[in-house]
This record gives sequence, structure tokens and C-alpha cells, in this order.
Amino acid sequence: MTDYQQQLFGNQSFLGATLDSAAQGRSNSVRLADDVVAELWDRGVLSFRPLDQRSADSILLSVGVHGDETAPIEIIDQLVSDIFSGKLWVKHNLLIVMANPDAMNANCRQVDENMNRLFNNDFNSTDEDSPERRRCIGLMNHSRDFFNQATAGKFHYDLHTTIRDSRCEKFAMSPNVSWSSQLKEQCSMLGQWGVEAVVKTNKQSATYSAFTAQHLGAISFTLELGKARPFGENDLATLSGVISGLNRLVSGDTQAPLAAKLPKSFTVAAEIIKHSHRFQLCFASTTANFTEFTVGDQLAVDGNHGYTVAVDGERILFPNENVAIGQRALVVIRPDNTTKADNHE
Repeated sequence: MTDYQQQLFGNQSFLGATLDSAAQGRSNSVRLADDVVAELWDRGVLSFRPLDQRSADSILLSVGVHGDETAPIEIIDQLVSDIFSGKLWVKHNLLIVMANPDAMNANCRQVDENMNRLFNNDFNSTDEDSPERRRCIGLMNHSRDFFNQATAGKFHYDLHTTIRDSRCEKFAMSPNVSWSSQLKEQCSMLGQWGVEAVVKTNKQSATYSAFTAQHLGAISFTLELGKARPFGENDLATLSGVISGLNRLVSGDTQAPLAAKLPKSFTVAAEIIKHSHRFQLCFASTTANFTEFTVGDQLAVDGNHGYTVAVDGERILFPNENVAIGQRALVVIRPDNTTKADNHE
């Protein structure tokens, strides 16, 4: 435990203080040895700002939007500890967000609502009717404040793990509207981290990464880093590429690592919404993300409506028939070399 951490968090780590709703540090701002100001903005919201702003990008790293997705939380807590101990220097403006401390404390996905459907730019005080909604309003305000100060690049990486197994263990969702050369460079960088696939979507969404991409001008990704497991049961060795990549990103290390295979490219073909209690998925609950189906296979039924595969190569992503009515229960994706067709019944 360093003096810096004690000033900010008392005798706890950043994660410990985030989980402890009653924790109070002795100061909310400290200046580190490498001329970086660390400031605690809110519970689980920690800013690092180099005094030398030349060529400084603004990078938001968020974890814990779903409280039981613990591997990214452990990774980011270690990154913060390495910054305070001097093992890792910060070159860019950095905002660390542990998004849903109450769900993290309870080791559950959510308290009342799925937070990653609540980053709605139109929320106001009258919408504050659940813990997740109140927290989202605060996080959106912090994100606006952070990116409004940006003078160079804006980047957001929202780190998650999946409910079920995946044939591409590490993959990214890209909500960015335009596919720029800078975005392509980001995908190449993610390939160096071990990300196997990038799924593009321009559909309007209320995820955290979609909010920062579509309303704050950031290049944003939701990163899925394996399967959700309880605290202490994660094998972080399998995420070594992501960990070293994040360290290089924060420290401004531009030395290129070994060449990596570019991630496979997919596009969202459809988002299947659960409209009634009759909704059912038409495949086993053990079916992995990125499983490919053939033309004629029915993926979901909801009363007299359904979704049937009409194009070779379609795959499933994020199937969950237990979501609330009105929410997304399945994403259908296609590799980018396929043509589009109308495959709704």
C-alpha cells in the first residue's frame, strides 16, 4: 500500500474502497512522482491527468457494468496498483470506472436492471427510479466531463466477460458509426492483444460504449474477454495479451509488439427483441457464441413471429431468453463477406 493510495482510499485498495460504500479517503487528489495528478471523482471513478498534456489522448477504461464479470475488474485494479507503485507510468489522460459497485458487491449481474441498456443520452432526474439508473446518470456526466476536456484522441474500452462460452473467446463490439483509418488501426491493435473478432454495428443502442461513441465522439469498443467467473477464479494468464496491451496503451509505449493476426470482421445482421412471455430460443442453452447456423434453421420464436436463417454464415451472439420483455434476447451476425437478405418470418 503506497502513501498515495492511503491518501485516496485509506487502508484499502481501489477495488476495496469501491466495494465499501462507507469508505472515506483522507484526500480526493494527489500528485504522483511522475507529475500525474490522481483524483477520485466518485465511488469507483478515478482520474489520472499528466501535467504534460503534449500529445495526450483521453482514455476511458470501464469495468463492472455487470457485477459478476470479475476478470476485467481484477485486471484494472492491478493496473491502478501498478500506477500508484510506480511500475506503470501514465502518459495519457485516463479515467477508470468501476461501474456497478453494488452488483459487484453482491456478485450478481445487476441489482434491479441491466445497466448496459441504460446509458440513454435523454435520461433526466425524473428517470432516477433504480440504483442502476441513478448510477448511469452519474457515469454519463463523468464521461462527458472527461471527454469534454480532451484535446487529442478519445478512446473508450468497456471490458466485459460473457455469460456463456464463445468460439471466439476474446472479441470486440464496435458501435462506431464511421469506419475510419484510425478505427482500423485500433482493430489491428486489438488483434495484438489477442482479440479474435470485431463485430460492427451502427444500430442505436444504450450500451456504455455506444453512448461514448455516438454522443461523445470517442472511438469505443465493448471488449468481451472470456467467460464470467467469481472473484478469485479467473486465470488471468489467459488474458496476458490484454493486460500487456492495456499497459502499453496507458503508458504511451509505441514500440510495436510481435505481429498479430487481424481479428475476423463481422456485422450485426439483426437484433432479436423479446416481445412476450412466449419468447423462446430454438437451440440448446449450452450453444456457444459465434456458433454458425445453416439456411432454414429457426433461431427464435415469439408467438406468431420468429427468426429463420436465410443467409449462409449467420452466427449467434449474446443469446439470453431470460431478459425483460422489450430487451434484446439475441444478436445475429454475419461475416463481412456475405450479402444481406431479409430473413424475418
